[in-house]
Parts: sequence; structure tokens; C-alpha cells
Amino acid sequence: MGEALTNPYTAFAIDLAIDVLLKATIVLAVAGIAAWYLRCGSAATRHAVWSVALGCLLLLPILSGALPAWKLGRLYVSMETETVLPSDATQCCSERLESSSPAARPAATRGTVGTRGTSPAVTVPFEQADSQKSAASGASPVAIALVIWLLGVLALLGRLGVDTLRIRCITRRASNCSSAAVHDLARRLAVSLGIRRRIRILVSDEVKVPLTWGAWTPAVILPEAMATWSTQRTHIVLLHELAHIRRWDWAVLLMVEVVCAIYWFNPLVWIAAKQGAMERERACDDQALYAGVRSDVYASHLFEIARAQVSDDAPRAAFAMAQPSSLATRFRSILARELDRAPMSQGRLFSTAVAALLFALPLASVDIWGTVQVGDSVEQRVRQLQDDDPLVRRHAAWALGELESSRGVRPLIEGLTDENADVRLVAAWALGEIKDDIAIYPLVERLDDDDPFVREMAVLALGEIENPSAIDPLIESLDRHPELREPAIWALGEIGNHEAERARSAVFAQIGRRGWDNQDVWSGYLGSDAARRFAGDLSALIDALDDDDPKMRRSAAEWLGLRGEQSAVDPLLDALRDPEPSVRAMAIWALDEINPSRHQNTE
Repeated sequence: MGEALTNPYTAFAIDLAIDVLLKATIVLAVAGIAAWYLRCGSAATRHAVWSVALGCLLLLPILSGALPAWKLGRLYVSMETETVLPSDATQCCSERLESSSPAARPAATRGTVGTRGTSPAVTVPFEQADSQKSAASGASPVAIALVIWLLGVLALLGRLGVDTLRIRCITRRASNCSSAAVHDLARRLAVSLGIRRRIRILVSDEVKVPLTWGAWTPAVILPEAMATWSTQRTHIVLLHELAHIRRWDWAVLLMVEVVCAIYWFNPLVWIAAKQGAMERERACDDQALYAGVRSDVYASHLFEIARAQVSDDAPRAAFAMAQPSSLATRFRSILARELDRAPMSQGRLFSTAVAALLFALPLASVDIWGTVQVGDSVEQRVRQLQDDDPLVRRHAAWALGELESSRGVRPLIEGLTDENADVRLVAAWALGEIKDDIAIYPLVERLDDDDPFVREMAVLALGEIENPSAIDPLIESLDRHPELREPAIWALGEIGNHEAERARSAVFAQIGRRGWDNQDVWSGYLGSDAARRFAGDLSALIDALDDDDPKMRRSAAEWLGLRGEQSAVDPLLDALRDPEPSVRAMAIWALDEINPSRHQNTE
């Protein structure tokens, strides 16, 4: 499975599938609770709840993939992989980085190259796996699972297609009902139910119980035995079948069948579909009872009709009035007293749909799942922190920060003393991402680093950790480094307790400036237009990071973050040394958006 995860598209699909499965479970659980709460209400309302919930499941994959992620803290699963390259892998990686546009820029080569020893084997997970090795390894479990899922989807959709063709053929071979009285009764009932569509009343020797199907031009197919029915039974049957048409149940049926096909592996979906089908039939029973039919009379006619149907063999693309498997529950409902049998109004249906949408939209945007190779990937990045190439060490420090594993804290603390200032800079940023209190005092020591950008990043990292013990060191550093005032103000605002706010106000008073909120400062507001025209061109955005206009550079960093491609990491790491604070701030935001826990360490 590890090799499959090196493909970002496969990794995205896996994350999306598991994320949607979790969210679908939440939606169905909420629908189940709502249906239980409404157990004394009308069957039409409960059917609407189940139908809207299943409809939300169709939207979840689209919304989860399209909406911006709202990260409240994701669930991670550890994927153990091992991708060990030969001893010259570091050199290959270095050559690739040096040949790319970001490494060719001056900021990428600042600092002194380290003189660490060369290890006999170096693990480089952000290199692409060898294609021949992937081909020789055979099908991955991910590919097998995808094929099995797809076969299930095709089988169920194929069954629906066959059943639809079957009911179409039955309809085509059926004859128009010759009884003028039946047509007249159907017309009067349709008017009373508010149905304006043309309804075909057909008779067929291929059906044993009444069937209804179709949306725009629905058809009610009656068995030949209807010639012997009493007027009362015909009235009851037409009331039930026309209730399906009034409620647009056939369109809902198709939607439910598609949902079941897509989520065929989830038993909760089948349970929800079964409950929805039961409530649908009960709602149509209620429609007849609501129109004035006595419950004992209705139950007796339903029983007589059901005797002709020995099994549930009606096509899934149509509604059979009497399916033996559901009769017991329906009889209990029909004969029960003081139940709410009112049909659902369009206003209530609209309110239910809006409520479900208001629930589904934020749920779809919550990013609750990610597959991240926490175990082996952390060790790989830690080994890369000992690499001879400062670019590799810098990239490894960034990845450890985004993996946010506590196992990377101590190696990153050692990285704060790296010979290369760029590595120290990114190590400080990474420690701020992990937010471990152990890093506070090592970061405090970096407040006097020789490099001003490292000092600034140490201040920001202390703010990210939000520990009050950093307040005094931050205030004391301002006497030695006045240029750190604005970063220190931001850091104190992040710490946020009473002492930090008092110190923050004192700094504002000292420099004679009006106070501002933290959200207005570093990353600022998104949606800049300067580099929008380059949004579809990765290389143009990277080049724009060197533009003379700081607004263009900031906008380019923002759009690179929105694209989320790891090939932009090194240019953005270079941008941490941009002379304009707003550009540096946007680069920090963008680096966090390009998250290896979402993109599976594909670089």
C-alpha cells in the first residue's frame, strides 16, 4: 500500500473516500436519531428525513473535495512504508533541487554547507519511486480495493438498469385500461391530490399486484384481476399508487439506488434505504387513510391484494403496493390509533432539506481524516536532517513540522544549531507547528541568533506554542533587537493570557502605535488579485516570488499555498527571507497549506 500512497492522486482519493465514509456515518447516525425522535410523527416526515440524509451522501464527495478544508484536528492513521534508495540518492536529490528554479535563486544557497558524514544508505521519501519497481511489485491493495468497489458499483447500477428495462418492457406490452370508470376515478383523485402530470393507467398480465413507476409521465400498472375488484378496492389502490406519484417517490427511489450502489460496502446505507422504503409505503398508506378510508377496510383490502404476491419479486425500479416482507409492520401502523397521518407539506419538506444542507455543508468542509506515514516517515525525515546537503536538511525540517509528530521535536531542536541559517530558520518554524513545550527554551536561545530571520522565526514559533513562560524572554529580547517588536506583539497576542496582553499593550505604548488584532497582521486576508492571472501556471507563480512588487510576491505565495503542490515548497522556503514581512507571513501560511499529511510525501 505504501507505493500506492506515493501517487498524490491515489492518496487524495483514499483520503477522500475514508473521509466521506466517516462523514456519511455521521449523517446517517443523525438521521437515525431524528427518525427515532419523530417516531410519533407522520411516516411522510420520517421518509423525508431518510431521503434527505441519503441525498446528502451523494453531495458529500463533491463538497468534501471542493470546499476549503476546515481543520479542527484530523484523525490520522499510521502507514508504515519503507523506500530506501542507494547511497547516491542524496546526490540525485541535490542535483534535482539545484536544477529547479527555486534552488537557482540566491536565497536557496545562503549559509554554509554542512560537513556531516555520508551514510551508506539514505531514505529519500520525497523522490518519485522507480517506475520499473512499481510495475514489478504487482497490484497494490489500494488498486485491488478500488477494483472491488468499482465492480460492486457497476453490478448494482447494472441491476437497476436491468430492472428499469424490465419495467419498461412490461409497460410497453401492457394495454390501456378499458374502464372509463377507472380512468374517471383516477382523474378525480389526481386532481384532489394536486397532481398535474399525465398519468397512464395500464393493465398487464405480467404483474400480480399494482405497480407504479416514472416521474414526468408516470404509469400505474394494474393486474388483470382488477376487472373483478370492487369500486372500493379500486379507489384504495389508486389512492395508494397516486400518492407515490404525488410525492415524486420514483425520483427518490432512483437517487437511493445510486447511493446504495456507491456506498454498497456500508451496511448503514442499506439500513437507511430499507427504513426509508418502509416509511415511504407507510406514508402512502397514510395518504389513503387521511383521505377518509377506514383503517380496517384498508388493511383487509391490502391483505387480499398481497395474497397474489408470493414473494418480493417486483422490479426494483417500480413500487409494488404489497410486498410480503413489509406487511406486518404496515398492518400495525395502519391499525394503530391516534397516529399523525397528514402528508408532508412542501414548506416542511423545504425546511427539512435546508436544515440538512446547513448540517452537510460545514460537515463536508471539516477535514477529519488524513493518511500520514507517521512512523517511518518521521524516521526518514530525521535521517535527512543529518544529510550533507543543506537543501535536503531544510526540506526535512519543513516536512517534520507538517507531520506534527512529537518524535520530530528533539531532532528539530538539534536543527536549531545547524551550521546553515536556512535550516535553523525552518527548524524554528517547524517547532512552532508541532507546539511542544520542550522547544520553548531552545527557541528562546535562538532569539539571539546571528541571522535576523532566524530570530524573527523563533519569536513567531514561541507565539505558536502559546506558553506563558515565553513572555519574559520575548520582552527582554526587544531591548537587544528592536526590530522584533511587531513579531513579538503578534506572539504575545497568541499567548493571550492577562500577563501577555499587558505586556503587549506596553509594547504598543512604547512604540506609539494603535493596537491591532493578530488576524490582521501576518497572513492577513486571502483573496489577492495580483498573481491571480498566474493561478494556473505553477512556474509563473514561482517566478513571481522574485517580482519587484511585494504585493505580487505576497499574492504569488498565497496562490502557491492554494494550489497545494509540494514542488512549491523550496521556493516558499526561500521566501521566508523575503525583505517584506507580509510576504514572509504569506509564505508561512502557504507552507502549512502544502501539507505532506494530505499529499503523502510525494516529493
